[in-house]
Amino acid sequence: MNTQVDQIDGLQIRYASHQAGHAQNVLLLSPLPESLFAFTPMWNALAEQFNLLAIDLPGFGQSEGRADLYSPKTMAAFVSQLIDHFAFRLPHIIGPDIGTPVALFVAANFPQQITSLIISGGACVYPLQVAGFLKELLDAPDLSGYKQLAVADLINASLSELKNYSLPTNIRADYLASYAGENRITDAFQLLRAYATDLPELDKQLDSIEVPIQIIWGTQDPVAPIDNAHILYARLPKNNLTIIEHGQHYIWEENSADYLAIASRWLNGGYETYFL
Repeated sequence: MNTQVDQIDGLQIRYASHQAGHAQNVLLLSPLPESLFAFTPMWNALAEQFNLLAIDLPGFGQSEGRADLYSPKTMAAFVSQLIDHFAFRLPHIIGPDIGTPVALFVAANFPQQITSLIISGGACVYPLQVAGFLKELLDAPDLSGYKQLAVADLINASLSELKNYSLPTNIRADYLASYAGENRITDAFQLLRAYATDLPELDKQLDSIEVPIQIIWGTQDPVAPIDNAHILYARLPKNNLTIIEHGQHYIWEENSADYLAIASRWLNGGYETYFL
């Protein structure tokens, strides 16, 4: 996966692209506290079938951030803009973790620009269904306490949830470097803190989202419990729910073979069922 940088809306945005003339375009949104390299386990296999564009969202990975973009709703508007910027026509969006509420806002507010979503592991319903570190972060009165902590400790603590995947040294180094700047990680946390205001708005739109959506979730997710998936399944008009038994949070890495198989079936025509 070779990365490049381009300027979008005045920001330096890191991305990786593979264009091979395939029929389907796939846009991948980086999770937190990771980067676009989170998709490394699936990248080559996906590239054999689809045109790919992986993005470090503004303020995440090694893309430049800006205060007005640290919410799922405003980040979705940025995603709409970058789709136009790259002329990446009607992509399917793979959005794990923070990418899940962002992708759902894209589907709610810019449905004409995309074909479908694949979402997983992101808190996205209201009332909030969160646990562990994310619940502590959202319950905190402010972020001052987190600013006292070493960034590497915060990231390594989160990555310690990766039980069944040996994170390559160079990728861990990229994750750590991505959030090493002053206030970089706490600025990124602002998007999570915006869940309290944005998810009630998204809640009002879930029942009217007509974009086909593949939900993939681990039964043991300690960050965004599987209740999120069941609520989405009950409310989204056009969705398919696939559960990864014993899967935890980082299923796009830990369970990459299963994740790839589910995504490939969906992208190779599974989504078309919902257009009938």
